Amino acid sequence: MPGSLEGLRALSPAEEYLRIVASAAARGLAPPDKTVLITGASGYLGQHLIAHLARTFPTWRLAAAYGGLDTFAEDFGAVCACVQLDLTDGAAVTALVSEVKPDVVLHLAAISSPAVCERDPARARAVNECPPLLAAVPAHACFVFLSTDQVYDGLAAPYTETSAAAPVNVYGQSKLSFERALTAALPSRSVCLRSSLILGPPTPGRHRYKQPTGTDHRVSFRSSPSSDAQVRSVVWVGDIVSILASLARDGVSPQSAGVYNMGGPERVTRVEVAEAVAAQGGYDAPQLIRPVARSSLPPAARAVASPPDISMDSTKLRSLTGHPATRLAEMVAGAAAAAGASPF
Repeated sequence: MPGSLEGLRALSPAEEYLRIVASAAARGLAPPDKTVLITGASGYLGQHLIAHLARTFPTWRLAAAYGGLDTFAEDFGAVCACVQLDLTDGAAVTALVSEVKPDVVLHLAAISSPAVCERDPARARAVNECPPLLAAVPAHACFVFLSTDQVYDGLAAPYTETSAAAPVNVYGQSKLSFERALTAALPSRSVCLRSSLILGPPTPGRHRYKQPTGTDHRVSFRSSPSSDAQVRSVVWVGDIVSILASLARDGVSPQSAGVYNMGGPERVTRVEVAEAVAAQGGYDAPQLIRPVARSSLPPAARAVASPPDISMDSTKLRSLTGHPATRLAEMVAGAAAAAGASPF
């Protein structure tokens, strides 16, 4: 009947991508110099990365696969082909990669909360390991994977790339599983970046993801406050964006392929991060920050195993990229400046 919606269906991710490409061609846009597929594009790192790539490489085609952020396509649709994708839908993943035909895959997508992974390990592994994505990658493409420092057990820091990987939670296990599958499938065309906790300014989109910088009055330790506070090599989001952009631009060779630690130059606790934020804002840290022992937290907050010290040596990556690492004080100052105000 006239005006009926019967028979209409939503476009698949691959069909939506083709629609966007056809629209660009109809507007007379030139073919791209390079096609880059970014998964997890609507996340904190993804938004910063898309903004940088679109600004720095305007002749590239960016295919941005994202999850459930409703405002993402509206915010970024002018600079990339935004396609909503469920990584547990193997057929949709395969079809999208086949249509995009990427020269570079930047795989950022994950269920990244250890607590969420523990509550539903089957879904965490389905998303974080995603076998169809690897199987669909074109023969010529290079692949960069955002892994995690939580592949380490936290008992033998500082870690290098030759240190044993022994994750203590589902999140780390799922990331390590994908690392091993990737390096086996694409040994000369893949890079795994074991990222530490990422700090930086809010995201450029309307949904302003804010990375925690310890501004809560209670800063929790993962163990006892005297000696076993969780230690990380926190890393600046701008450093990661620069590294990913360089790898996308230059590609991955047999010489550069492999696993890299990706952390900042300092070993810091969450309390030290909070103290740096307080100092930047001109506040009295002892008055503002009250560390609490992990044992005093609610049972749900203590249920997930967490490695105590996963600080890393990232010399290998800095030697590859030549990119200097940002120190914590610079991160906090940079985040405050980018946000246009004090971190508080």
